[in-house]
Amino acid sequence: MPSFLAILISLLAILVKIDSTTAIVKPFDGTHRPRWLTDSHRNRIELFKKWLGNKPIGSASNEGSLSPYDLLHPVHQFKGCIDPSEPFQCPQSERCIALQFICDGHSGDCPGNVDENEETCIAAKRPAKENIEKFLQAEYELHDLKLFTFLFGNKISKSIEENSPFWFDTLASAFSVAKTIRNFAEKTHMSPEELTHFQNVIQMIHDGRLEEIPIFAQEAVNQGLASLVEKLYESGFMDQ
Repeated sequence: MPSFLAILISLLAILVKIDSTTAIVKPFDGTHRPRWLTDSHRNRIELFKKWLGNKPIGSASNEGSLSPYDLLHPVHQFKGCIDPSEPFQCPQSERCIALQFICDGHSGDCPGNVDENEETCIAAKRPAKENIEKFLQAEYELHDLKLFTFLFGNKISKSIEENSPFWFDTLASAFSVAKTIRNFAEKTHMSPEELTHFQNVIQMIHDGRLEEIPIFAQEAVNQGLASLVEKLYESGFMDQ
């Protein structure tokens, strides 16, 4: 009997050890969300800032674990270009050129002189279209349609709900190459009222008037929306 009891105790000890070890090495399954996403509204902004502050930009091992800011500002942006001194890949071409050759007034750098057309010159001053698209997708996962309703109004938000891949591509393309906010409105078929609303929202974000916008929008601002807005301003997006 004592021998049986000793064996039983030994088995229990082994099971406890295996369970504790498994708990330590259990891989991240994508279901855990940072605490700031589930905490009360009062603490979510500060919690997000702490979470983002403790996470080195670009340190994630796979795209699925990147923060929205990482997606908008990736460390590696060279696409098919191998030489870091020539990081710009000519559209529809395998040729890569240095950044100073984009919109420098000289033809022949890219086939068809696409590096000199207006949309390419605008896009060169903003985050890459594919990065903006990934950012929008990440924000949709975090905030659902309410963020897009806040930014663009009910019509575009409803259209996103019906066909999000098309609209993320459309919005990212418009953010990337639209010369002004009016051109953006034309590309996305905004009404004059929707344009006025969108313009006011962009202005609030640019001015830092976060107390005038909802908590979820404040979170989006901290996650990278403010950075996108500043790039838009720097490239003449709000010019009339």
